[in-house]
Amino acid sequence: MPGTKPVELGSLKEGQYIMIDDVPCKIVSITKSKPGKHGGAKARVTAIGIFEPIKKELVGPTSSKVEVPIIDRRKGQVLAVMGDTVQIMDLETYETLELPIPEDVEGLESGVEVEYIEAVGRYKITRVIGK
Repeated sequence: MPGTKPVELGSLKEGQYIMIDDVPCKIVSITKSKPGKHGGAKARVTAIGIFEPIKKELVGPTSSKVEVPIIDRRKGQVLAVMGDTVQIMDLETYETLELPIPEDVEGLESGVEVEYIEAVGRYKITRVIGK
């Protein structure tokens, strides 16, 4: 899958990102069980989707490979607020994007600088940096 890289399940920690059912998620808890008489150690991962607030779980051997989304943090400037979407311009590439306004970000208005993330071809505003 483009925009992801394989890592070992046992190496992940809370706060990191993981792909579960092709949904990029942030890990909220991870528990590891000790290896048994006939099996290896297992890990249970609970995560919340980055773009939709859905809870996902994954259980598997700690030695198994899982996909991790490559998160690109970028800065942009708000050009216009149009109803429930906002138009921003990337401060490096000068490309313009139209993104939905996230519920947990306050103070979005024309001219303010924002931080946004890109993962597996999708974008989300994470916070307002300032004017």
